[in-house]
Amino acid sequence: MGSKLSSKMSQIPIPNELHERSKLGVAKAKSEMGKSRILKSKNVIALVASILILFGSYGLIKNFNDSSTPESQGAYFTEDGGLHIPALQLPEKGEEKSMSMIGLIVYNGKIYTQTATEIDVKDAVNLLGEKLGRTKGIIDEWSKQDAYADEFASSIGESDVYTVKGYDKDFRIMTYDKYEDSGEVYAEFYEALNGITIYSGEDFFGKLNIAGNIVNAQYRTYSDWNHSIDNFFEINDKKILNSFIEELNTTSPITYETINETLGNYRNDQQYRELILELKDGSKVHLVIIKDGYIRYDHLYFKMEDEIFTQMWKQLE
Repeated sequence: MGSKLSSKMSQIPIPNELHERSKLGVAKAKSEMGKSRILKSKNVIALVASILILFGSYGLIKNFNDSSTPESQGAYFTEDGGLHIPALQLPEKGEEKSMSMIGLIVYNGKIYTQTATEIDVKDAVNLLGEKLGRTKGIIDEWSKQDAYADEFASSIGESDVYTVKGYDKDFRIMTYDKYEDSGEVYAEFYEALNGITIYSGEDFFGKLNIAGNIVNAQYRTYSDWNHSIDNFFEINDKKILNSFIEELNTTSPITYETINETLGNYRNDQQYRELILELKDGSKVHLVIIKDGYIRYDHLYFKMEDEIFTQMWKQLE
């Protein structure tokens, strides 16, 4: 298992966006290490401070690359028809360097990870709910499994953790820090997308509060996404967009194997679009729309059978 997974992961290309954010994080980390051994910055530093782990049984390049392999995804269907996403596990000894980076927080028996939804710092302050605690930067590539038993254990250093107004804390929490010396503010969402079972799109998309709250919608091609080019296009027909969003609740969760067997390598300008939905609360939800009825959020995949998908795809061409 270890050697096979390491071989697969070594073949996965990492897009420029990940390289650039990683370099930015390293540079900022170096500037702060003189003042503190704790990595405080969130949006970029989390990539540097994050643990190398397995998601269920697979390495995941969080948000920035969708190149997980079918052998390693680990999701499976339960007897009652739900798709179960296994809980996070640490890599076996010797596999650490083949795994991918991910920021995580342990809270209330759940493991929350960096997400495909972002929030601007100017809007984040309005979403601050109850303060839950402060993370402990005690998880790294040398940690043992029992580190997960420690409340607020994390791979992101120290940060204040809050509930998010309007969202279930069992699904989403956020970090928020304002540093007096520099005046900088860092905010980031974390979501519990592992150790869960999904029966329909409503079980997941309903938690994002998308329906009825979209203020702007844009998309870009795979090439622009992969090269971090901000070449976005507006969605012209809002009626079709809203119908598409409503139809997300009726989608069926699927495994990566299904997409791989049906589409093969869909990462091209003919089959792939990134859709960014800006909501009233300032959050931006990033969805991957894959031709022929497939939708991805983070590492979760869904299939839409309705004709509305065909109409939506025409809006993305």
